[in-house]
Amino acid sequence: MRFKSSAVNFYLFAKLELHHLSFKPSNTALMTFSTLTQTLTSAPTEFSTMAEPDSEDNRLCSQSADTSASPPFNHESLFLDSSLTREARIESAWSHWKKLGEPKLIVAPMVDNSELPFRILCRNHGAEAAYTPMLHSRIFSENEKYRSQEFTTCKEDRPLFVQFCANDPDTLLEAARRVEAYCDYVDINLGCPQRIARRGNYGAFLMDKLPLVKSLVEKLSQNLTVPVSCKIRIFPELQDTLNYAKMLEDAGCSLLAVHGRTKEEKDGKKIRANWDAIKAVKKALGIPVLANGNIRDMDDVQNCLDYTGADGVLSAESLLENPDLFSASRKVDQGELVVEYLKLCEKYPVPWRMIRSHVHKMLGEWFRVHPHVREDFNKQSKLSFEFLYDIVNRLQDLGVMRPVYEGSCLETVSKDEHGVQAQCLQS
Repeated sequence: MRFKSSAVNFYLFAKLELHHLSFKPSNTALMTFSTLTQTLTSAPTEFSTMAEPDSEDNRLCSQSADTSASPPFNHESLFLDSSLTREARIESAWSHWKKLGEPKLIVAPMVDNSELPFRILCRNHGAEAAYTPMLHSRIFSENEKYRSQEFTTCKEDRPLFVQFCANDPDTLLEAARRVEAYCDYVDINLGCPQRIARRGNYGAFLMDKLPLVKSLVEKLSQNLTVPVSCKIRIFPELQDTLNYAKMLEDAGCSLLAVHGRTKEEKDGKKIRANWDAIKAVKKALGIPVLANGNIRDMDDVQNCLDYTGADGVLSAESLLENPDLFSASRKVDQGELVVEYLKLCEKYPVPWRMIRSHVHKMLGEWFRVHPHVREDFNKQSKLSFEFLYDIVNRLQDLGVMRPVYEGSCLETVSKDEHGVQAQCLQS
């Protein structure tokens, strides 16, 4: 029986946290878990349908290979030898990065949003590498259904970072070995600031548990055939950030992505990222460093690279609104972007909740111009591709044709329902 994905994921996270030693569930949590257990079997499947793959190379990795067990392990093919000097490890890290083409324009990891179809869409429009959404290492190791639904890739989906959250080195290694054949880095999420990360004891809430963080990095760097990367947030004090980054490098991290905000600074639209901290980390380390924060357009990309000296940038929220952000032209028919994304979803199925979220983000500004179309979209409880293609056609018939993203101003050639041309929308 197939379950509704959102319910399954909530169920799995709830089940894990009930077994977490440091988390004592409340009566409400226990009731929620019990209710989910009783109702999951009646929840309908909400996945987009998949077209038959054109060739073996285009199949999803979860279908074309047995990922239910870890691949054979070969100690001779380890990426890093634990006996290597710091200089040799740094040289190895750079050699790998250069083999990948030193990508500078990178899709950041986004829960429920950086899934395969969206990654491919962004790659088609200038992105040079991408992260998967954060995967829960324990659930990924234990649950085949979770693996097949939450991690998919294809031959065009490289270079690829597969990101895990974890607080146990052995569990993390088991999960990582299942994906190392399909990616270019296994990434450890050390930056998630959300409450679920605090309850689960992972992400940015490991920043005060340095021995544990070090053990996670060492476990992977000494046992994988691909390099280990980490994504972190900064500390309030710069020296603490530098000490943290150096510890990660010494433990075997081959690439570090730095989000220039603290774990308390969750609202990226209100709080600007600290590029000075990223610049200092880049200067202090020998391995490649990526910058995350304040990347809204290509001007921001160049300004960030110039100011911080970083080796690449990550963008998240701005890419959701404009997957063409990394394109040189910055001019695109937004309707065509949505159609392209939907066709990718037909080829590579994902839960409808993800599709709904992406369509809403990509068409959000046009929904503001045409609220009656937005209302029709929002009240549609069960989506279909036919319905979504019709939404795009309706907007295009109303004149939504070619947006131009320039800084904070979004110019359109659209007309509202009264035939009045819209001049500029503030993003």
